[in-house]
Amino acid sequence: MQFELEAPGLKPRPRKNGTVKLYWVARADLVKAGYEPKTIPLPYDLSDRDHHPLISSACLRYQAEMLEWSASRKRDLNRFDGTLLSLSRKYQTHPASPFLRMKHNTRHKDVYTLRIIEKAFGKRTLSALKIEDFYRWYDEAKKPKAPGGPERVRKAYGLIKKLRELFAFGVMVEIHECKRLCEILAPARFTQPGRRRIAMDLEHVEAFVPKAIEMGRISLALGTAFQFDTALRQKDVIGEWEPIPEGQEPTGIVLNGRRWVNGLTWSDIPADLVLRKVTTKTGQISAHDLKFCPLVLRCLELIPPEKRVGPIIIDETAGRPYAESAYGREWRIVARAAGIPDYVWNMDARAGAITEAEDAGADLDHIRSTAAHAQVSTTVRYSRGAVGKSRKVAELRIGLRTAKNRA
Repeated sequence: MQFELEAPGLKPRPRKNGTVKLYWVARADLVKAGYEPKTIPLPYDLSDRDHHPLISSACLRYQAEMLEWSASRKRDLNRFDGTLLSLSRKYQTHPASPFLRMKHNTRHKDVYTLRIIEKAFGKRTLSALKIEDFYRWYDEAKKPKAPGGPERVRKAYGLIKKLRELFAFGVMVEIHECKRLCEILAPARFTQPGRRRIAMDLEHVEAFVPKAIEMGRISLALGTAFQFDTALRQKDVIGEWEPIPEGQEPTGIVLNGRRWVNGLTWSDIPADLVLRKVTTKTGQISAHDLKFCPLVLRCLELIPPEKRVGPIIIDETAGRPYAESAYGREWRIVARAAGIPDYVWNMDARAGAITEAEDAGADLDHIRSTAAHAQVSTTVRYSRGAVGKSRKVAELRIGLRTAKNRA
């Protein structure tokens, strides 16, 4: 039997014995924001009309308390109460915070780590934190996800790195305890994750491209060819979806309130096939003569002239640029079909291109320019197992030995 009563948040939950237990349940968005308690059991019977005023009164009271918390939170997002949670919230809302100047995708990753910190340590006061706390948190975070699995060093180090950034921000906004914590962490050393050592080889690409074409995924073949032949980042090839700023018209290619930007378009390829692309990470121009990119040319020939409009890399199943994460997911399906091991990732194409260039004996500064790196040191990090330099050194040493033997 249905009854009408004013009881916001009321949730009847049937039991196995046929009875119904009543709960008041807080709004999911406010629970996610940190509101507690999430649920409150109500000792009343919904089928008893005499209990209705009591049910209504309880629900209205709990609802009012929750809304009061929400209103106070909105007013005091920038208020600091000495806890790690309040420092994190201040970091995310203060007008001088570097968080507000990050690109949307970097901010998204930042929030993921901040939520871990808030949930695990948010109630701790800064004044009570000691160096042993940080080492304990690091050791706990790096434990394997499952027994016998690999240690999660990257996650643990990322947590410590973000804590350092939080405290540095706290110093900037004159929170005294943050200066002490910065000084504590400055000399502390935590094991960093090892740099990735895998590169995509030419044999991987030559296996992937025909398999993708065979499976009707020319977009994946062409995207991979661009990444390997030109050493462009995945993002600069396939583009990305960024939030539409408040107040702007949703023009262009829009999906779920986000606009597609930064990917290659057919207008980027002129008649002379010299591609010039402003890269997203450094803003440098990456220039490539596609006449010297055989993998790209092979794939371009498969695209009919009437389809050479707009974004170059189009998800065949959706008829638009790939949605977030879809490119990598679909790429893996084709890669497995092509016999490419799972430890080789799509992002390794850039490292493969740089490694091949060094093996070929290309000048390191020329490789840096090709990859649109600002510093040669960055280019060196992308070269994974190249023997170009050592081969050249070996040739020079052999030449010296030969000259000595002749003398």
